[in-house]
Amino acid sequence: MPIDRLFNAAVSVMPAPLQPLLRRIDPDFIRFAAVGAAGFLVDLAVLTVLVHFADYKPEQVDLFGFSFTLSPAMQARFISFPIAVAATWMLNRNWTFKEAPKRPILTEISSYLAVQGSGGIANVGAYCLVLALVPPLQAWPVIPLVAGSAVGLCLTFVGSKYWAFRS
Repeated sequence: MPIDRLFNAAVSVMPAPLQPLLRRIDPDFIRFAAVGAAGFLVDLAVLTVLVHFADYKPEQVDLFGFSFTLSPAMQARFISFPIAVAATWMLNRNWTFKEAPKRPILTEISSYLAVQGSGGIANVGAYCLVLALVPPLQAWPVIPLVAGSAVGLCLTFVGSKYWAFRS
């Protein structure tokens, strides 16, 4: 696979003491991260369009005794994230975990959605936390998007490999 060769070439130019450690990285994780990068771009594109062109207004929310405001950037993320999840499911199913036995499609999708749902809670939670802690980033949601995506990547890889697309 080209990504595996690219990764091996990158590892070979790293300092010698790091090479054995880097070679232990699961090749599925490399492909999963590449798919995640594609999903990130889908998420970013949809989010950017919605933040700049949709007419979202701040919404006051009262939930379980907590009161908070959903900013337009937060509201847009609840649209962009599911679109990115759909894109990554297709790519992961057909590339990252293509060797895994195919299960009934509804079983696989529901497993993947459960994994992505838990990862999404962590992802969107980190995104909203960064926006809440650094309000000027409302105008530049790519920075909190990176933070949320990094948190979600780790959680969803484990769930995808060992549950949603298990061998």
